[in-house]
Parts: sequence; C-alpha cells; structure tokens
Amino acid sequence: MIVSIVGCTLFLILSFLTPSLANRLDRMEGREFEEWLVELFEKAGYRVELTPASRDFGADLLIEDAQGYRIAIQAKRYGSVVGLEAVQQVAAAVPFYGMDEGWVVTNSTYTEAAYRLAEPNQVRLIDRNELLEFAHEIGFR
Repeated sequence: MIVSIVGCTLFLILSFLTPSLANRLDRMEGREFEEWLVELFEKAGYRVELTPASRDFGADLLIEDAQGYRIAIQAKRYGSVVGLEAVQQVAAAVPFYGMDEGWVVTNSTYTEAAYRLAEPNQVRLIDRNELLEFAHEIGFR
C-alpha cells in the first residue's frame, strides 16, 4: 500500500514538473522546432530531409510517404498568428523541389488571409491543435 501511494505521488510530482508538449513546443527556437518535426514525421513513417537553415527556397522539410507522395513543409514556430507569407513560401517550394503538395506546420494558428491563399494553391495548413493531436496519436507526449 505504501509503495502504491509513493508511486502515485511520484507520478503526480513528475507530471507537474514535466512541461506539456505544447509548452515545450512554445519554448523551442525555430531550428529546434524543425528538428522536432523531423523526429515526428520519421516516427509517423515518412522519409524526411531537413533543408539548410538558410536559403531553403521555402521548405524546411521534404517528406515522402511509403507510396512516394512527396510534401514540402514550411515550419513556423511562432508566438503569434501565421500569415500568408508562409503559404507563399511553401507554394513556391512545391515546384522548385518537385513535390506533390505543400504544408505549413505551426505551433500557432493562421490568419484568414493565409487560409484564403492556401486553398487555391493546394497548401495544407496544420495548426497547433492538429499538430498536437497528430503528435499524441503517434506517441509524443
């Protein structure tokens, strides 16, 4: 009984001291967020290439699924909303890298202008909630 109580107490203390995934994402620097996305997509079964930190031509990651479908990703670790510039960047990266689709992935949300531009350019916008849900589904805590 005492072991059980100690174990539960230790679990509760560690859960309070260990920051949530959302909090950890919010404290990351931009490149750190990109590297975390590499881990995330690799764990999800994608083949992943991280582009150079600068002069990346609008894509931070290039991923490919098991069927060969290729996606350019623009990663935005922001403290505020993400605007249409991110959509423009990844839309330009898709043909540059010969990809099938473009995504913008953020720990934040998007402006209405970003959504309006994304649709006709076939760019998928993955916001904070969708990113955290996906991360939890594949076992990131």
